Amino acid sequence: MDTTSLMEQHMSLARSADLLDRSRGLLVGAAAGDALGWPQEQRSGIVGGRKARETPPTMAFRAWNRWSGALYAKYEDAVAAGEYSDDTQLLLATARACLHGGAWWSWLTDVELPAWPLYQRGGGRAVLTACRSWQSATPPWHGPEKKVRAYFAAGANGVAMRIAPHALATLDDQSSKQLVTRVLMDGILTHGHPRALLGGVVYALAVRHTLLHEGAMEYGDLLDAITSEPIWANADHAASSFPIEWLEAFEESSNTGFLISWRNTVQEMHDLLHVAKQSLERAALADDERTLRELGCFDPKRNGSGTITAAAAIYLASRFSVRPSMGLLRSAFLAHADTDTLASMTGALLGALHGSEWLAALSRTLQDRPYIEQLSRSLIADHTELSVDDQARRVSPTTWMQSLVSTQDVPTLFDGRPIQSIKREHVRDTEAVQVTRYRVVTTDGQSLVIDNVVRNRKGSSAPKARVAQMPEDSSTAKPKKEESPRNRSSEVTRVAIYVSNLARSRWFYSEVLGIDVGGTNRLFYISPWIAVLPKTEDSTQSHGHALQITVATSHPDYISAMVEKHGIPVIAPGPRDIPGSLRVLDPDGHEVLVWPSNSPHRHSIPSSKD
Repeated sequence: MDTTSLMEQHMSLARSADLLDRSRGLLVGAAAGDALGWPQEQRSGIVGGRKARETPPTMAFRAWNRWSGALYAKYEDAVAAGEYSDDTQLLLATARACLHGGAWWSWLTDVELPAWPLYQRGGGRAVLTACRSWQSATPPWHGPEKKVRAYFAAGANGVAMRIAPHALATLDDQSSKQLVTRVLMDGILTHGHPRALLGGVVYALAVRHTLLHEGAMEYGDLLDAITSEPIWANADHAASSFPIEWLEAFEESSNTGFLISWRNTVQEMHDLLHVAKQSLERAALADDERTLRELGCFDPKRNGSGTITAAAAIYLASRFSVRPSMGLLRSAFLAHADTDTLASMTGALLGALHGSEWLAALSRTLQDRPYIEQLSRSLIADHTELSVDDQARRVSPTTWMQSLVSTQDVPTLFDGRPIQSIKREHVRDTEAVQVTRYRVVTTDGQSLVIDNVVRNRKGSSAPKARVAQMPEDSSTAKPKKEESPRNRSSEVTRVAIYVSNLARSRWFYSEVLGIDVGGTNRLFYISPWIAVLPKTEDSTQSHGHALQITVATSHPDYISAMVEKHGIPVIAPGPRDIPGSLRVLDPDGHEVLVWPSNSPHRHSIPSSKD
């Protein structure tokens, strides 16, 4: 090997090691900023109020107590030094989803978001409401008009705070288009307003630019890179990233065209970045407090906006690019600000720039630090997809919680990960409420605090019924009657179809029927609950027409043409089939009923007996 090749190899290895450290700095910096800023956050619910919230800035975590629970069932939640909030919980949930490759969206909607309310700490209303919609497999842009309007009005920073893993997962891409599309698709899972979505996009681009930047970052370089990036201002690209049904629901709910709304929000974002850029141009004379006030960071009515938080985090990371500890302290100890999210996003950018060494003093006592570091390595090192075979061990969060409370003998988490330990403790027993806390640690190193809250019946000094239930943070929850195990309904988590040729079946469902399949080379999913696996000697499923799969499509003519072109077997229609419907056989003889989704008869799909 010649000298030039050897030098290139050494440079490549050095770059690889540097990128691993900076990816670690990204996630650890986010979690550390979250834990450091959480007690000071204006809506933290800290016991002691404003006096307890205001404390001198220091690079050390503190233990504190916060009020948790519903209005008439409040109890004190003890937060240990270094424990993080919902910001990091959702960041880690996104990271786990990204490890599932092309199936990341399904993993978020089927597993992570439905389960998150079970262990959330400090979660916002918009995300909680959306996650409860996903628990019933209903997108939050569907449902009662009031809830849909609230969803499309949600413009907070709940998107921006969790999307950094997408930047790591797409870092090898030559352009940022896929990153932007992923962030938008992730964003609409919980928020519908362009402020939340655009804030997430701009912040994700800042993360990507910081990770790809080599050498010292010039003062203001990050802001220049973002303002010169055209893709986030492209309303057409944003619109093309969303499902048509989402765009239709947006315009129906907001009475505004999406393109107009996006362009108006783009102008808001430009104005915010201009404020930040003007301040940085004053260099040492920059007035941080004045700049952050102009950005809106001290206005309680709008400082949680996705656009404002993204602009403020980019400003602080640029301002303190050579003094990362100072930047983290400034963001975590701002008075009257959304400090946990701002510090998390600022700490992530500074960690992506400087790596993890400057965080050593904090990371030693940071909750789940080894697990967070392992996630960062998995996202950047090998890009291998996790097997989704664990879906066979998944259960619904509610069913899992019932098992935890009734037996405390649950070997796996609701997502299928093995559990290392479970510790049970009483938090509060009063005439109003009983709270039992479960501290669950998975074998891969994540710790979860899960509270089972049982509200006693009015006027009673003892509980009349105990029931495992999803934690609530609003006064809308109602006590449920106890159910005996034999009367509890079971829940189907997966229907498995065994096929003789997995590749041929994947082609049929993907190319012929136009279904967006997700999975690995060992299996794929044609819906959140239906998995297609290769037949083995142990497969027991019978061959033939006993299984019918209904596929709703807005393009029945295209499917008919593909069926005719490739000689797909067609069977006789049923007596209630409508024009445009079609019955075909998949490669293993399973009946597939193709039903036009835009038909006026779309709600009257016939059964397999028709």
